[in-house]
Amino acid sequence: MPIAKLIPGYRRSEKPDSTTFVGVEPSDEVSQQPGVLWIGCSDSRVIPEHIANVGPGEIFVIRNVANIVPPYGTADETVGAAIEYAVIDLRVPHIVICGHTDCGGIKALDKSIDMARRPYLARWLEWARPARNQVVVAGITGSDRHQEMVRANILLQTENLRSYPCVRDAQNNGHLNLHAWMYDLKSGELSRYDASSSLWEVVIV
Repeated sequence: MPIAKLIPGYRRSEKPDSTTFVGVEPSDEVSQQPGVLWIGCSDSRVIPEHIANVGPGEIFVIRNVANIVPPYGTADETVGAAIEYAVIDLRVPHIVICGHTDCGGIKALDKSIDMARRPYLARWLEWARPARNQVVVAGITGSDRHQEMVRANILLQTENLRSYPCVRDAQNNGHLNLHAWMYDLKSGELSRYDASSSLWEVVIV
């Protein structure tokens, strides 16, 4: 997309008849009272507000390569700061970790990454390596390998999320629920993990 399209796009979004955000006019005062912290991938095809069909102020979003949550105390301050702000200050009652099929980060993890050319990406994806190892040990190959790796990574990052004291405290107090979701880019289906059955189930609308 040419950069020149961004300004006209902004101008269109400011028109009173804009449908960029459902139910929100440019003159409306938008407050930040999100009901959800959404932790998703940086992939430009996976837009949380589009998937959930929500407007400004309804979800608080963290996006990075492969929707990773480094464990508490590992010196990653950007993700941790956003988690603390969402849980402590905004008091979100739900956190969604949403991965997706055809994830470039997970594909890169499953290959040999050139540390000399992509040192930051290589180090970042190490936080997802246990998910890859799990799939490799299970002997999953072929067309199912990528999807299972995406799923394993979502569950891994959900566990990492529980290592944050503010998350653990809010859960223990009954004020916070965690959700593991996967978005299928090809079909548009959204799946969620059911911890009681240990199964992934397609969300039926």
